[in-house]
Amino acid sequence: MEVYEEKRQREHLSPTGSMLNTLVFTPIEDWTNDEVWMYLMQVKNPWGQPNTDLLSMYRGATEDGECPLVLDLGTPSCGNSRFGCWVCTLVDEDKSMNAMIQNDMEKAWLTPLLELRNELGDFEADRERRDFRRMRGQLLIHNDRLVRGPYTKEWREYWLRRLLEIEKLIQETAPEEFKDIQLIRQEELDEIRRIWLEDKNEFDDSLPGIYLEATGKPFVTEKIPLLGPFGKKEWDLLHEVCEENDLLFELQRSLLNIAQRSKGITARKPTLDQLESQIRRSFYENIEDAENLAKKRLERKEELWESAGLLEVRE
Repeated sequence: MEVYEEKRQREHLSPTGSMLNTLVFTPIEDWTNDEVWMYLMQVKNPWGQPNTDLLSMYRGATEDGECPLVLDLGTPSCGNSRFGCWVCTLVDEDKSMNAMIQNDMEKAWLTPLLELRNELGDFEADRERRDFRRMRGQLLIHNDRLVRGPYTKEWREYWLRRLLEIEKLIQETAPEEFKDIQLIRQEELDEIRRIWLEDKNEFDDSLPGIYLEATGKPFVTEKIPLLGPFGKKEWDLLHEVCEENDLLFELQRSLLNIAQRSKGITARKPTLDQLESQIRRSFYENIEDAENLAKKRLERKEELWESAGLLEVRE
């Protein structure tokens, strides 16, 4: 706030770094946390819900379960709690949710959500869960190692299974008002299935099986994807033929799936472009081979910059 205050032209109106010709109005910028809560306890909010409920929620999110409204700098205030998306990984630990669970046994049903959030936020383990290529297959070197991209097939399936299991558990154990909670919507499941089948070329179509395993119910949808002649049986056979070489298996299954989907299409160029893109993405022997190639490309690029006398300018 202080950075943008220096660029002000009028009091309480600051520019924003994300939107052009837009000002941010900050009428309570000098208020303390206690002053905010004193105001909320005296003035009704415009949408009709009692602010006392808000106070109770923040009280439960403090470690000692207290929320004093006193102007005492040595006493923690409610406003130090933080609420946002429950899977937010901007902070190492969700202390607010953790405190809510510890201070109120009725909030114990939130524990699986907290555990999943902490598992997602394990940044040391996260690197090994991700593909060594970026989303479109590019290799990017930073600090002398590859920058990881999206989650691998194994971990995408794992996260979906965990989410569905937690949703089922909450619906069975949460208080009555939360028993219909949905952590993932039908439309999202349909889109995930489409991406896995069409964009990822994963014709084993694993989502319905994961759903059945996690929820005990068959996957029912009105949006039936375009399924080819290959399925789980052919997937397993091809994997065996490739002798569990993951990159070779990815290349072969993707080329096979792209060729199968292109049958009947008269315009061949889009199909050829897809085949070439997949070959470029998967022709490495292993991760080490890809990393060495990426480093050589970077060195060659820097040599060209240096020979052109532009390396210092670029840096």
